[in-house]
Amino acid sequence: MRLISRRLPSLTALRSFEALARTLSFTGAARELGVSQAAVSRQIKALETALAVPLIVRSGAGNRLTDAGEELYNGVHRAFQAIEFSVDRIGGSGGREILNVSVAPFFSARWLTPRLISFFRRHPDIDLRLHHAYAPADFRREGIDIGINWGPGSWSGVGTDLVLPGALTPVLSPALAAKVGPLRHPRQLLKLPLLYEFDLDDWTAWFKVNSVIMPAISSLRLNDSHALLRMALDGHGVALLFAELLGEDLGEGRLLRPFDISVNTGANYYLNYPAGMDLPSKSRKFRAWVLEQVATTQNGNAPGRRRPARGTVRK
Repeated sequence: MRLISRRLPSLTALRSFEALARTLSFTGAARELGVSQAAVSRQIKALETALAVPLIVRSGAGNRLTDAGEELYNGVHRAFQAIEFSVDRIGGSGGREILNVSVAPFFSARWLTPRLISFFRRHPDIDLRLHHAYAPADFRREGIDIGINWGPGSWSGVGTDLVLPGALTPVLSPALAAKVGPLRHPRQLLKLPLLYEFDLDDWTAWFKVNSVIMPAISSLRLNDSHALLRMALDGHGVALLFAELLGEDLGEGRLLRPFDISVNTGANYYLNYPAGMDLPSKSRKFRAWVLEQVATTQNGNAPGRRRPARGTVRK
């Protein structure tokens, strides 16, 4: 049998290119590889010469890959991930694995963090590092292994598992509720400052579910769920917040849900990961644990789960 010799570029050049293509920064790639920026530039130049094709367009506005560069990056990135995966599977047990998780901040504080102790106890060999973001990471470039993020769940190149519905519901403080008197119909909320995080249309959608047309009235947007919650707790208005993440505040009576009605605007919390490839062991373990926690929550055994506070008006 005749053996065919494979003439591939040097591994050093390919590693330099992978780091550059992922970060789109000569400085960032050099820092990651522990070499000088000039060394990275030389490796890229040598690779472009060997392949007889430009791979990256350099400009003051920022670097970008050529079509050939994108094609090469896709293959090289998968190859290095496959190598990492194989090393992970055959490597010894010495040292802790690092698992980088992208997670929506409010979800992190309200759902994930109270449960993490059970993950640490089950997998003491994994060093979990949380990176807060609403949208899923660019798994090709950001060094994130897996995520739990908020959105439509239809992200390109991303596999998903539903973790929690993203339905929104109005809540207010007991003090504000006492000040305005009995709330018997959703239209009464129109007399209060309406607080929201994402889009005023979310309030419009909630009122529409209740057969109420929302006029142009006083409202305030806060681009942070924690700040929005604080405003509601302090009695500054009625806030539209995630229905599934308020159990503790409702159970302890810090907030009231005047109407047991919520609206889902099409965005939920999803476990997400790169599609079309085998996940490394550390990601598979985290995914299995999250889905187990989801099942536990659905069975009514979630940490800190409370009965709804008195004063909640149900429809």
